[in-house]
Amino acid sequence: MIITPIEKHQSEQAKNVILSGFLERFGFIDHTLNPDIHDISLEYDGTQHHFFVGKEKDRIICTGAIRKETEDTYQIVRMSVLASYRKRGLGRIMLNHLEGKAHSLGAQRLILETNKQWADAIKFYQNNGYIYMEEDEISCYFEKEIPL
Repeated sequence: MIITPIEKHQSEQAKNVILSGFLERFGFIDHTLNPDIHDISLEYDGTQHHFFVGKEKDRIICTGAIRKETEDTYQIVRMSVLASYRKRGLGRIMLNHLEGKAHSLGAQRLILETNKQWADAIKFYQNNGYIYMEEDEISCYFEKEIPL
């Protein structure tokens, strides 16, 4: 898998990777939610927020992004791997890429949230050094310190 910053012409394909995961998890897609993926190249313009795609040949099979929250904190978002490509370590490769990019931008702390019903995602983040912080009725929240 090759990871690159998203290009404008890839936005629709990347959005479909994310939405396919939602459809798989929830059984439906609510297009009024997740406004940041309606125009990915506008929302993630590479200044404060960065969006990456993982590709095999010309097919996007994995996505991930970071959003600047404060001077030293970035949020990991939009982690998704197409179902037929899971269990190959691609999520870990993308996560490592996002962590490295955030670190290069000055991050000392990473945060993320995931649906508290997604046991596999929770386990994935815990296995990658993220510490459970809290939860609400929908989500679990995690953080990870980045050593300088």
